[in-house]
Amino acid sequence: MDEKEHYISVKPSSKSLQKYIAYYYFNFSNQEDYKKRYIFYPHFRNAITVYKRSKISFSKTGSIVVPDASKEFEIIYTGIHNQSRIGEINAPFDKIGIVFQPLGINNFLSEPFSDIIKESPINDFNYFGHNFEIALKKVYNTNNVDEKVAALDAFFKDELNPLAETRIIKAVNYLFEEDLTIQELSEKLQLSRKTVLRLFRKHLNCSPKEFSNLVKFRKAIEIYQKGNSNFTELAHANKYYDQSDFIKHFKKATGFNPKKFFSGISHLGTEDTFWTLLKN
Repeated sequence: MDEKEHYISVKPSSKSLQKYIAYYYFNFSNQEDYKKRYIFYPHFRNAITVYKRSKISFSKTGSIVVPDASKEFEIIYTGIHNQSRIGEINAPFDKIGIVFQPLGINNFLSEPFSDIIKESPINDFNYFGHNFEIALKKVYNTNNVDEKVAALDAFFKDELNPLAETRIIKAVNYLFEEDLTIQELSEKLQLSRKTVLRLFRKHLNCSPKEFSNLVKFRKAIEIYQKGNSNFTELAHANKYYDQSDFIKHFKKATGFNPKKFFSGISHLGTEDTFWTLLKN
């Protein structure tokens, strides 16, 4: 991480929330001449991102953040995505991230996920309203990370409304355990293909195949980072058909072959944030 900015990632203090929220992160810079450009990669997790005194604009391939003193908060939702995107952030910026487990955000909604979130990304994501802004002010008003986490934990505990649809929970768990076709997943769940597809669209805005591919991709990154696998072993461990299939999948997801991708990524914080930083 460049000394001109700071990035800290930390899990919720509440064990009960860790089932739904993978981690929070706090990323800030006060250097007015500083600009960061980076590639962020496909993930099976979704997130709420908050900027203080900034505004964001989106294009088909990425986003640009610039300072804006007129905006107290810019709140963005980013869902599961299958393609890499380019981000640009211009300092000063002060950013909070709430990174959810795959079905995590569903446990804080009072209506079905697909009724609330019909696209991604979404700026001005104001679903949680005034109470969320009160919590954000508490986060921004302290430099103590434990106090920041406590404020976010308190808000999400109050909003907790556990997802009652156990079939999608089982389906997601199955896809983390093994690589399944939709037919195999349907048989395990004892549901029709149509019902399985509907469950994934309703609660995740993706298909089972798209979700499974994201799990394989992120598992491959995790295994490689441990430093004990070559590409052939990675392909085998993650149930790719062969090494050629593995390379093809990585190029489609990242724009790079695996060798170039792994040589260029930077690991931010202590959780699973991997970016490729670009030269300005």
